[in-house]
Amino acid sequence: MNTRRLSAIALGTVVFALVVTMALRGSAVRVLAQDSACPTAKDSYTIGFANLTEDIVFTQLVREGMVATAEEMGNVNLVLADNRLDGATALANTENFITQGVDAIIHFQTDEAFGNVIMARARAAGIPVFAIDIPMPGATFFGADNYYAGQLAGEALAAWVNENWDGQADAMLVLELPQSGPIPAARMQGMEEAFQNNVETPVADDMVFHLDSKNTQEEAFRVVSDTLPAIDEDAKIVAVTINDGTALGTIAAVEAAGRGDNLMVVGQNADPSGQEEMIKENSRYLGATGYFPENYGAQLLPRVIDVLECRPVPPSIYVEHVFISADNVCDYYPDNWPDFCSQ
Repeated sequence: MNTRRLSAIALGTVVFALVVTMALRGSAVRVLAQDSACPTAKDSYTIGFANLTEDIVFTQLVREGMVATAEEMGNVNLVLADNRLDGATALANTENFITQGVDAIIHFQTDEAFGNVIMARARAAGIPVFAIDIPMPGATFFGADNYYAGQLAGEALAAWVNENWDGQADAMLVLELPQSGPIPAARMQGMEEAFQNNVETPVADDMVFHLDSKNTQEEAFRVVSDTLPAIDEDAKIVAVTINDGTALGTIAAVEAAGRGDNLMVVGQNADPSGQEEMIKENSRYLGATGYFPENYGAQLLPRVIDVLECRPVPPSIYVEHVFISADNVCDYYPDNWPDFCSQ
């Protein structure tokens, strides 16, 4: 056999080997693609939702929106639980969700101290977690753009004081929630700083009272009642509050002391209880930054499915905010107050 024929055979052998190798590599790529398909994608999903509490109008609206959206989606079985404003209960609910084999967990829980252990339990079980309004390390955050939400209310309060009290209040009550950590605290910071930066005469530091509201109307009433004796009888008082319930408790305490005419309050959430107060004649509730809790389910549940089906989701998803007052409540909630809105 001549040298030229041997070279041709050798070349053919090399080409054949190359084609076989490429084919094998192509098969390997196809197998790899199949093996790397989204492992959590399913036809239907079981999602645990532990609500903050069932005793607050805002969180009731969140739960109702979640249930309605799950029913509309058709492929979501929602397992409900109540965290009862308590970190230990939230941890117990997490364990129960894991036992039930949920595909994802949505937590609305208030105690920052329990965030790490809740996330450790869920991570060990391979279950993604979404945290509403109060973040947990490693969870996808959904909810308030807290500092901005606070700014909206603080600016509105400063504008009212500039127009109605010659730009000066004598004392400020700050109804906050320390146990929830620095992120929700940002809405309090936003309210306080926006007010002080925009009012003509800022409130003196020693007349700013930071009070732990425990996130409830009852506790707000108690701590404000206890604080009022430290403030002169004729002092003009402004208050910034973590939610509508604490705003209502603040107003009730000041009015019970016969000092309601010298008070103006802003808050957060603008749920129906807050809306009802702000539309009253001579209301001491100027308004609240809206979070639109009735829309949480429609905005969040599709993002949970995105994660379970391996589509990218940002680490933080923020709701839109508007300052709601008697001046614009009919633009957003006309069906809630037909008599008021028909005037």
